Amino acid sequence: AASVLRRLGDQPEALPPRPPAWSFGRGRLAVEVHPDRPTLGEAAARLVAGRIRDMADREGRAAVIFASAPSQNEMLATLRADPASFRRFLAERLFDHVRVRAFHGIDGEASDQAGECARYAALLQRERPGLAILGVGENGHLAFIDPPVCDFAERLDVRVVELDEPCRRQQVHDGGFARLEDVPRTAFSLTVPFIMGVPRAAAIVPGSAKRAAIGAALDGPVTTACPASILRRHPHATLFLDEESAALVERTEA
Repeated sequence: AASVLRRLGDQPEALPPRPPAWSFGRGRLAVEVHPDRPTLGEAAARLVAGRIRDMADREGRAAVIFASAPSQNEMLATLRADPASFRRFLAERLFDHVRVRAFHGIDGEASDQAGECARYAALLQRERPGLAILGVGENGHLAFIDPPVCDFAERLDVRVVELDEPCRRQQVHDGGFARLEDVPRTAFSLTVPFIMGVPRAAAIVPGSAKRAAIGAALDGPVTTACPASILRRHPHATLFLDEESAALVERTEA
């Protein structure tokens, strides 16, 4: 999913609590499993809203990175009730419904790709987002960092990446493009080290198509072959799953 930065003006109201079906930890990562997509979305939105309120209370503003993918639909719907352009995806599902101080998207049509990476990296450094809302790809990617291009020691904050075929197929499965040949072969992406440097993170990953990636991320080695596995080392991250995406996960602490 593409990543964007925004600043929130108004604070969302608190959402009523609903406990997960089960929860556990993997390394530093907190994991919650909910019965279905709607309850997962409600739980994730409750955490996100709470983090936003905390930042706004403490700093008078909140800078947040949002993923733009169908896996985020339920969380975004609940969050906006509480307060294939990826920019349009977020605008239609959140920013057209919630008043924000500013919305900063990556310009996917920029002709000067290096210049756009530098512009957005400077924006991130200036705004210092306190929360990253993430998805995980069918191939285990974070943002658009697919396994072949993943580098846990990457020095850049934003880069242009080659998309591998599983990632491009997912864009068709998700309804973003009609045919594989319509999916671009490159994309802008935040890098894994930048994501790991955001103080808090929430990953929302429903659906049976993600179960192999989640099984590898939680029960396999921490490796660039599954970029999402690095979330087990994030100091303050929560992974939200439903029963379908958690189907292959060992139900034990590790």
